Amino acid sequence: MNKVQKYFPLGVVALAAVMLLGRMSTPSGSDTRRDIYAFGRIPVQNGGRIQPLDSVARNSLVVISGKQEFEDPTDDNRVYKASEWLLILWSKPDQARKFRVFRADHPEVLALLGLPQRPGSYRYSMEELEKGGLDKLERQAGIASEKPKEKQDHFDLRVMQLAREVHVYQELQYRKNPGLMPTGEPNQKWLSYGDVVAKAAPQFFHDAQEKARQQLVAELDKDPGLLGQLVRRHIDAAGMSWEEAKREYGGEEQIARFVMDQEIRSRSLPVARENFIASLPDTFPAAGAMERIVEAYRSDNPAQFNAAVAEYHEKYTSGVSDTEKRKVGLEARMNFFDPFLQCAALYVGVMVLAALSWLTWHDPLRKAAFYLACLTLVVHSAALIGRMYIGNRPPVTNLYSSAVFIGWGGLALCLVLERVYKLGIGAFAGAMLGFSTMLVARFLAESGDTLEMLQAVLDTNFWLATHVTTVASGYVATFVAGLIGVVYIVGGMFTNGLRAETGKKVAGMIYGTLCFATLLSFTGTVLGGLWADQSWGRFWGWDPKENGALLIVVMNALILHARWAGMVKERGLCVLAI
Repeated sequence: MNKVQKYFPLGVVALAAVMLLGRMSTPSGSDTRRDIYAFGRIPVQNGGRIQPLDSVARNSLVVISGKQEFEDPTDDNRVYKASEWLLILWSKPDQARKFRVFRADHPEVLALLGLPQRPGSYRYSMEELEKGGLDKLERQAGIASEKPKEKQDHFDLRVMQLAREVHVYQELQYRKNPGLMPTGEPNQKWLSYGDVVAKAAPQFFHDAQEKARQQLVAELDKDPGLLGQLVRRHIDAAGMSWEEAKREYGGEEQIARFVMDQEIRSRSLPVARENFIASLPDTFPAAGAMERIVEAYRSDNPAQFNAAVAEYHEKYTSGVSDTEKRKVGLEARMNFFDPFLQCAALYVGVMVLAALSWLTWHDPLRKAAFYLACLTLVVHSAALIGRMYIGNRPPVTNLYSSAVFIGWGGLALCLVLERVYKLGIGAFAGAMLGFSTMLVARFLAESGDTLEMLQAVLDTNFWLATHVTTVASGYVATFVAGLIGVVYIVGGMFTNGLRAETGKKVAGMIYGTLCFATLLSFTGTVLGGLWADQSWGRFWGWDPKENGALLIVVMNALILHARWAGMVKERGLCVLAI
């Protein structure tokens, strides 16, 4: 073996490691560049847990758009990250309303709102949805939600989904979410900016309205013709004639009263807002600091923006414990690094190297695939440990975490098999399973926060760590056995290399994996029954999860008995495993 072949695997791993380290480098601000990353690290409360503001922005944008960033076709396809989109939504709502972030592709939904067909993207802005009629959308969503689930068709589901996305957008726009300020009581919901407005703004508006009313009355006493000018201006703006206005409002006196109310309102709103914001540093300092951040972004002043963000971190996060701050910082870094996306890219590299090793340069490429898979396992493991630390939970708590755990477990098991048999099949199968689960997890993330709080009946670390982890590990082993079977069958269509001695090795891999899968699946299923008996008083039910777990145990047992009875050989074992 020459030096190139000897050091090629190490070179591949070193190159991948350097690329990962470069991706981990977080951005910083300057006098000419806003520190959006620091803004995203601000701790807030949403969905019952403390998290970075960047997570709120990302999860909300994923729910609305299916992506963590978007392109603006009206601005040279400029790419906006989630945190910057949130800043624009708060500071420049008129600009945010023009961003095409809503996805709607059902023809009946498009027809309902009068939206044009946009093949390839089907993205629409809030401005377009408002023109189409949000009231129609809400009305139709209400009708759809009242139907029994089994009678809801695809149109009903898409209407309800779009209505939910609009609701998430509006909750953020009006700052009803997230919570910014701890109340001082443990386990209590934090106050949002919207809560502050609801508490304090009415009094400011009432005072400003009274002042505007007195001012208008004084102006009318001084210039009686002013009322006529205001009435004519209002009628002209509404595009009505005098007769139409009288019919609309019920007479001249009603027109005059309505116009005066509108004038008072238009005068008092800016004054009330100005006085309210001026009072925040004394009444709600954290809300005032957040408003300074938003105002600095609105005025396009990077130095002022960075100073306001730094002030917020220094002065207004004292209600957050050091442990929670560390978790928030770790989550923000993980959001930026996106470890599971990096793993997906590494999995592709492992599959390519392993597949090439079957064609040429066998040993160097196989070793490169194995070492790169080991590096991927390190990244994947670190991401899982990070999620466990942030959520203070075992690795599997929901569908998203199930997907990423199965990918991790599958790779770990396949690397053990690869270390023993050295065929390249273990690395390839592990990478294929890992990449597939990363794709599944990507789609599952569209439902929102992947670290969401658990329902009360599931809020037990003991059963999550025993039943859920054990049964998920059984699924992992079952998946691995099936994937190795796929490699054997498909590979056998193109080469004779998987027959004879190699075929026996592959069958041995599948047999050992199925024994492991049967043990874990059976144990996990029994533990699940014990948990169910403790939680709601029955050991067994007939919901899909329990039926699926039982079927996996039965199928694995059937395969093993078929092998023990001599009913199947190598190929038959692979077919049954698939």
